[in-house]
Amino acid sequence: MEIGLAVGGAFLSSALNVLFDRLAPRGDLLKMFQRQKHDFRLLEKLRRTLCSFQAVLSDAENKQASNPNVSQWLNELRDAVDSAENLIEEVNYEVLRLQVEGQHQNLSETSKQQVSDLNLCLSGDFIINIMEKLEYTIETLEELQKQIGHLGLKEYLYSVKQETRRLSTSVVDESDIFGRQNEIGELIDRILSVDATGNKLTVIPIVGMAGIGKTTLAKAVYNDEKVKDHFDLKAWFCVSEPYDAFRVTKGLLQEIGIMVDNNLNQLQVKLKESLKGKKFLIVLDDVWNDNYNAWDDLRNLFVQGDAGSTIIVTTRKKSVAKTMGNEHIRIDTLSSDVSWSLFKRHAFDNMDPNEHLEHVEVGKQIAAKCKGLPLALKTLAGMLRSKPEVEGWKRILRSEVWELPDNGILPALMLSYNDLPLHLKQCFSYCAIFPKDYPFRKKQVIQLWIANGLVQGLKKDETIKDLGNLFFLELQSRSLFERVPESSKNNAEKFLMHDLVNDLAQVASSKLCVRLEEYQESHMLKRSRHVSYSMGYGDFEKLEPLYKLEQLRTLLPIYSIELYRSSLSQRVLHNIFPRLTSLRALSLSHYHIKELPDVLFIKLKLLRFLDLSLTEIKQLPESICVLYNLETLLLSSCEFLEELPRQMEKLINLRHLDISGSSRLMMPLHLSKLKSLHVLLGAKFLLGDPSGSRMEDLGELCNLYGTLSIRQLENVADRREALKANMRGKEHIEKLSLEWSVSIADSSQNERDILGEIHPNPNIKELEINGYRGTNFPYWLADYSFSELVELSLNNCKDCYSLPAFGQLPSLKFLSIQGMHRIIEVTEEFYGSSSSKKPFNSLEKLEFAEMLEWEQWHALGNGEFPTLQELSIKNCPKLIGKLPENLRSLIKLKISKCSELNLETPIEFLSLKKFEVEGSPKVEVLFDHAELFLSQLQGMKQIVELDIFNCHSITSLPISILPSTLKRISIYDCRNLKLETSVSEMISSGSDMFLESLTVEGCDSIDEISPELVPRARQLRVESCHSLTRLLIPNGTEALSINGRFLFHNKCENLEILSVAQTTLLRTLDIMHCEKLKSLPEHMQELVPSLKELFLNNCPEIESFPEGGLPFNLEVLKIWNCKKLVNGRKEWGLQRLPCLTELTIYHDGSDEEIPAGENWKLPCSIRRITIHNLKTFSNQVLKSLTSLESLYTYNLPQIQSLLEEGLTSSLFELTLDRHEELHSLPTEGLRRITSLQRLDIRFCDQLQSITESALPSSLSKLVIEHCPKLQSLPVKGMPSSISELSIYRCPLLKTLLEFEKGDYWPNIAHIPTIRVDEEYL
Repeated sequence: MEIGLAVGGAFLSSALNVLFDRLAPRGDLLKMFQRQKHDFRLLEKLRRTLCSFQAVLSDAENKQASNPNVSQWLNELRDAVDSAENLIEEVNYEVLRLQVEGQHQNLSETSKQQVSDLNLCLSGDFIINIMEKLEYTIETLEELQKQIGHLGLKEYLYSVKQETRRLSTSVVDESDIFGRQNEIGELIDRILSVDATGNKLTVIPIVGMAGIGKTTLAKAVYNDEKVKDHFDLKAWFCVSEPYDAFRVTKGLLQEIGIMVDNNLNQLQVKLKESLKGKKFLIVLDDVWNDNYNAWDDLRNLFVQGDAGSTIIVTTRKKSVAKTMGNEHIRIDTLSSDVSWSLFKRHAFDNMDPNEHLEHVEVGKQIAAKCKGLPLALKTLAGMLRSKPEVEGWKRILRSEVWELPDNGILPALMLSYNDLPLHLKQCFSYCAIFPKDYPFRKKQVIQLWIANGLVQGLKKDETIKDLGNLFFLELQSRSLFERVPESSKNNAEKFLMHDLVNDLAQVASSKLCVRLEEYQESHMLKRSRHVSYSMGYGDFEKLEPLYKLEQLRTLLPIYSIELYRSSLSQRVLHNIFPRLTSLRALSLSHYHIKELPDVLFIKLKLLRFLDLSLTEIKQLPESICVLYNLETLLLSSCEFLEELPRQMEKLINLRHLDISGSSRLMMPLHLSKLKSLHVLLGAKFLLGDPSGSRMEDLGELCNLYGTLSIRQLENVADRREALKANMRGKEHIEKLSLEWSVSIADSSQNERDILGEIHPNPNIKELEINGYRGTNFPYWLADYSFSELVELSLNNCKDCYSLPAFGQLPSLKFLSIQGMHRIIEVTEEFYGSSSSKKPFNSLEKLEFAEMLEWEQWHALGNGEFPTLQELSIKNCPKLIGKLPENLRSLIKLKISKCSELNLETPIEFLSLKKFEVEGSPKVEVLFDHAELFLSQLQGMKQIVELDIFNCHSITSLPISILPSTLKRISIYDCRNLKLETSVSEMISSGSDMFLESLTVEGCDSIDEISPELVPRARQLRVESCHSLTRLLIPNGTEALSINGRFLFHNKCENLEILSVAQTTLLRTLDIMHCEKLKSLPEHMQELVPSLKELFLNNCPEIESFPEGGLPFNLEVLKIWNCKKLVNGRKEWGLQRLPCLTELTIYHDGSDEEIPAGENWKLPCSIRRITIHNLKTFSNQVLKSLTSLESLYTYNLPQIQSLLEEGLTSSLFELTLDRHEELHSLPTEGLRRITSLQRLDIRFCDQLQSITESALPSSLSKLVIEHCPKLQSLPVKGMPSSISELSIYRCPLLKTLLEFEKGDYWPNIAHIPTIRVDEEYL
């Protein structure tokens, strides 16, 4: 009986099948040898030898775990077979070359020269070389053949029958969670009741063994509606191993939509700021690290959230839960009854349990052996679904796998794998290439399988893509792949493998499919055939171990959204990749690549899959046309790619070409000559130009998929020409874009006839029409048959006077109508025939814009728009009257520049959360008449955000009647708005309104802001209020910004008084461009004790800090262009601030020396200083800063002496920026900074040299930018610790550093990361 995992052999069998196919007696390869009178008996001998191995392969797989000699024999056999396959593939390549060249005998002389340059000539030496290598390989195979008897291997042939089923039902609904209702209820109750405890932060660990459903429980709670409404902010991050604080922080920031950089300290500051004052829910999934210090550092980022903030942690380790220090929720295994319910749900999907009682009896016993683990139950049941005979179930029950010792793989998973037919084993094992928790794309996986010859056994009238899809669906049906809920067919279906399933795949692949990071130093890497790795910057150091992997078949970089502009080193492209001559699949997607070397594709001639999507490549090298084996070429979203190589038709095996989203790339005519092309995605046709396309060219293409764009339709003569495109026959087009560029006089009826014949196939999902100049639309545009149409956009159809009956399109979710200047009324015709149950039954988002003559919108009033969530009306200046009523699902309403729109009666918006109005003079109907506005707001039961822009007629805002659900109010450019003292009424009435943010900008009539005038808000932003003279900081404000950071055009230039009435929780205070402000609030230590950050910019009249000094908890102080304040710095008393870690001073150089004995003192807690043009800044100031890690100097006249005297030895980073006096770096000064790891030199226009001994031995990163006179680098004296060298805009150095040619190259080639300008070398 088969026991354990049959590992690795599935790939061997696949390679053998490829060889048998190539060595077929009547194949092209043998025919060529016979035709050229070569000795083809060697090829026949190879085929016979390989047959003997196929017969014993299954037995060898089963015995290798218990017999090391068999395992070693299999490894040697795999190497020999792979070598044989590569040799035969080389010969096959030459056969293809001859076929291609035979078809291009009439090339021009120029083209012939290019062919010669690419070394395409077949020579006798080539055949002799192949035969010599083949003889050696056959000798090796014969030696291995002799060992079969000694190893006791017996013949056992795999069944060639493929058991892949055509699934009649969809995958089981994962939202149905069995047996966890109590845990879900308990967790939700704990989350919703933590406010009562008063704790700022509650951590709830969920503990349980692998596969028990911890993540499933967390997801159920995370997506619960009550939980969603309870929190201001939510984020989910999968931590996994190894723990990386940088990755976790960056990931959480991206989850909540914050732009990120690559500095851990800055990231943590941003995260802390983003969470400050908010009630948040964060899920940290799959945590392994139980180091208390690491957890404490991370926890400190969350402590400033609002009361009730919660972190859910899922972990397998009790020690992690104990480290978190909170009572945890433990998940136990499922009860026997629940286990059976879950098992039955999956196993009996295709049969009735009541009619298969014997199956039920055996199934209950199998379910019991799964010991209550949901993953084991689901996976094994998914496998048994394919076994209609009860004997198959009994074999699983009796399997000895249940009794095997624990090896980390669940017996149920082992059984599920062993039950897979051979072709599915190899496809599943291949997926070990993906890291844990990585959402892989279904389409990509299938393409990679095909490229590596894993999809075999085509039946008549079946495409290889369809067969690969069936393989994938089979693995999904067995619960080995789980669909990511957020993915969709329109947006690349993505899937995950559970951690334990990923472990199973890794074991099953026998280390043939690996993650480079896990085996970089291991000898096991030499055995690998398929490798993935995490992308970075340059990646030379990471990829250097690939030099010797000449048998590598797949190289797949794994992109992370955390990265920005990942680049690939020239050393990788020129020196490493061309050595990987066995590659079948290569991805360079997402790399910041602008060009590729010719040598790359000349060497990688066995490539079948090439992904260059989302690169910045401008032109493909002509050598790509010698990839005669290439089957899949992905060029999507290459926004700089303008044309394809002229000889693309040489790619005779190209089946799949994706150019979608490559906006500059037009449809080349020669693509029609690609006879093997089955799938063309994203084609764009430019009609009518001398080099452009014709409609009949489009009609000839039956392989169009995905997106199709047809431009310059004004060049189509008439409907007969349009008919030649055969648009109805293009059933795989999902998105169609039609565009007229210019108008032709008196062409309205002709254009309507042309559009009438461009009738797309009913399978269309998205349709966009731009610039159409007919006066009405053809009837097909709103035809019921378009049942799949989800998105529809009409843009600049300026002559149309009516809209089609879009209301009867059953699946339409998004409708945008813009620039239709002749529409006066939207009539009942818009909704469709009366037989429609509810017009716009699926519509979720509706946009009207630039409708300059639109006056009336007729509503039916019978429940139209039942699912509408977003409504936007922009720049419709003549629109009057009403909006549709009873928009019960509406969440977001935007009305912009609709000067006549008058909402005469209130409309019920029961679900509205965001209301935005801009530039509407008639808005006083809403805001000046409090009763009407109140009645309108009373219907807004869930309003969260209110935005008012450019409404000059608003004179008052009745804050006292605003709903307490509001969290954000923004008021921009309302020049006549005055604040009323209605807030006191609101407070006395018991209103609990507490905003997250209040923004007041460009409101010139506001002269005072105080607690009586504005509601409480955690974040208060006041900008460009030119009449504002007094601001009393309201209680409850945690962040106050006056004029905004770095918004230099914004001013509150008349603000004179800034004060605090009572103790407040203010944490961040930014004051910019307040030219009359003379002082900060009095008694800051007592009244704002929580202040962490203070930023002053361009406040020239402030002379000193308040009496008593700044608050003791201050951590960050930044002072820009405050001349009087900086010149009085000796009175600052900063040495009394024990928490101050960051100080920034931007000055104008007007400072004077402080007399001896009255020195300016700083606290020893400072870690980061930025100094700009403070000419008296000296080493004496730095002496006490024993914790200083980062020093940024900017335009300091004394920089030469500072460096010569030597800086503090604790420095980790030093930046020298814009120092005109700096001609060279002092020899000794920098060398004494023994901790310095990063040195940045920027905009030092006079810097000419860096001496050989100037750099400290600890330096790991050297960055030099914009130093136009710098002539030399200390390349011979470069510290051995240097791991990164970056040179940007230093023209005199560029030629010296040129890749493999520059004088400096031999001395720097060992540095792992080298960047010159924007290119990694």
